[in-house]
Amino acid sequence: MKEEEKKEKKTKQSRGSMILWGVLFFILLSPLLFSGVKSWKGPALFNVVETDLSLDAFTLRNVLEGNFQRLVEKKCKEKIAFSNYWIRAYNELLFRVFQESKTYKLVLGKNNYFYEEIYITEYLGRNFIGDSLMQKKVQYLSFLQKLLLDQYQIYLIPVIEPGKASYNPDHIPDHYRPHIKGRNNYESFVEHATREQVFYLDLNRYFKELRPTVPHPLYSHFGIHWSSYGMWVAADTLTHYLEATCHIKLPELYFRGDSVSTTNKDLDFDLEPPMNLLFPLPTQPIYFPIVEIIADSNSVNPKVLTVGDSYYWSMINNGYVDQVFSENPYWYYYHTIWPDIWNWNVTVDTSQLKNNILHHQIILLTITDANLYRFGWGFIEDAIEKLAPDYPIDPEILFLNRFLAVEEQYNLSVKEAIRQQKTFEEIIRTKYKEKR
Repeated sequence: MKEEEKKEKKTKQSRGSMILWGVLFFILLSPLLFSGVKSWKGPALFNVVETDLSLDAFTLRNVLEGNFQRLVEKKCKEKIAFSNYWIRAYNELLFRVFQESKTYKLVLGKNNYFYEEIYITEYLGRNFIGDSLMQKKVQYLSFLQKLLLDQYQIYLIPVIEPGKASYNPDHIPDHYRPHIKGRNNYESFVEHATREQVFYLDLNRYFKELRPTVPHPLYSHFGIHWSSYGMWVAADTLTHYLEATCHIKLPELYFRGDSVSTTNKDLDFDLEPPMNLLFPLPTQPIYFPIVEIIADSNSVNPKVLTVGDSYYWSMINNGYVDQVFSENPYWYYYHTIWPDIWNWNVTVDTSQLKNNILHHQIILLTITDANLYRFGWGFIEDAIEKLAPDYPIDPEILFLNRFLAVEEQYNLSVKEAIRQQKTFEEIIRTKYKEKR
């Protein structure tokens, strides 16, 4: 009897072990077993492009060099079930537990205050091109501004957009050594623009002045660009500045109130999607102004050409541009044209630059302080070449425009300056001498 009980007990244990091992193997193999079920991958990852694998990649050279094998391995990983959940879980762990993030360009400041590194670099003066180079660029700006106004009655208006680190440096992480601040491109630009009598709209200074008294945040905790409220403040300020400078009457902006949202959306959480987290960031009351734009019998809608960076997107997306300007082509970084800014084949045709300029009444150069190290992106010098071909342009400035247009070269130069304990100006001047 005891032997039978022992056998029965052993059989149950064996069955239990088999079931346990079966469940374990099922769990381990389930990502592979359900790889064909697309919906089981999890929520799509933001701004992540899947690997393009085709028979065209199956060449002898790719096989011998291991490139084809790496493509296949990467594609298999992307196809595994639950893969997006695992990626999001990893990002969640880094952010919530270790206060870190692998998100491109994101810097987690103190109290998880979001920055983009380039704004910190500019504020601390780590990418300062030097007074000499900035003076030359401002002088070209002054020449072009006067040329367009005197000969063609066209207003060239730089708009210096604010930078988040300049607006609120209090949360910059200690490892950036925020207490060691040098002269920066913004400070140099303002000094030389004042000396050259250049007229421009300085929203960077204006936002800092407003910060202590403004009723709603001009920058949100988790956003990189100005908040939706900040954008409408900027749009209203730009409207009045254009009226005073160009002596015209534009449609009026009327603030009818605020709608309050606790949903993470729009500009106020523009770096949340790229973080690819499992759970949303903490919600905050966000104010979205209710704005009505009204034209009267005296209002005009000028033709405006804008050469600018990503801050200008919001003015387009929120309807300001369409209601205030009759035409407004937008040249993103003086390279691609809205709305095809991510299509690198739809680029600005510099051969038609003169005609494009003369077709408009106002030229806006909208640029955040973080981009002042490459002010104009080459537009100013190209415009001078087309409109005043006999006016000399310093070869060093032309080199600077080309060199700093390549992000990788810029990033390496900033790191090289830090590593060699030299200024950014010294590094780029050395690069110029090497290329001569």
